[in-house]
Amino acid sequence: FPELLPYQFEKAEVTVHIGKTPKSIEGDDVLHKVSVSMSPNQYLLHLLNIANYYAANGNQIVIEPLQGSDENSLRLFALSNAFSAILYQRNSILLHASGVFFKHGVILFCGNSGAGKSTLITALQQKGYQVFTDDVCVLQPQLDNSIKVIPSYPMIKLWEDSFTKIGISDWGEKKRIRDHLPKYAHYFHNQFITVPQNVLQLFVLDNSHTNSLDVQINQLTALEAFDIVEKNSYRQLQMIMMKKRKLHFKQIALLINGLPVYKCNRPESENTIDTMIAKIENCFV
Repeated sequence: FPELLPYQFEKAEVTVHIGKTPKSIEGDDVLHKVSVSMSPNQYLLHLLNIANYYAANGNQIVIEPLQGSDENSLRLFALSNAFSAILYQRNSILLHASGVFFKHGVILFCGNSGAGKSTLITALQQKGYQVFTDDVCVLQPQLDNSIKVIPSYPMIKLWEDSFTKIGISDWGEKKRIRDHLPKYAHYFHNQFITVPQNVLQLFVLDNSHTNSLDVQINQLTALEAFDIVEKNSYRQLQMIMMKKRKLHFKQIALLINGLPVYKCNRPESENTIDTMIAKIENCFV
């Protein structure tokens, strides 16, 4: 896993190995969808032409590669699906957010896939901001009932057309995250900080349902903030099927308590990255 950091340990918290996964998982607490089955302590995913993934008890992952699979895809879905299942099994709540460092904490950008989180933090990185995380972070409750966040791993994933939007001609050695997919990985291991951070502000990116020709940023009320942030859990189906709703509700409520939350609307078809950054920076405190 070149995406991850080397780490010295005496006993592994989670083991990952290649092997045979169960054909199915059964039980009164198991829920089934088309290609996935889940319970609070088991997760089984079948991905055609890639692999079967089995995650159990918060401490083991089995990957069964299928004919035609490639190593990049095997790792990608292990990190994005199997490891998120492990974290939910360990009662961690995941937020679908990217972020950058600012002053004594971090600023997070939530949004669905395609909302522009990775493009935004890459553009901010070009301006001198240090990247905290791309796409996902983990909530960590504190003894004082506050919430800090932990980054995922030191890799930004960017679609090819984003290079033009940001004006990047040289992004270092670009690596496709999957064969034949125009999406590339950029590692930032040397700048990666794993210490839990305070969240200073949160922006929710929304490029849908707007007739505006310009970027609009509006601060949300506490009720509006909770309603929109709780919908931005990472792998929400996992959270629901693994029966983590109560825990999720509590931690999101703690996260947004007193936190400035903004909704950022932008035209979907326009390249508004410079305008959006300027308006977002005006909100930084």
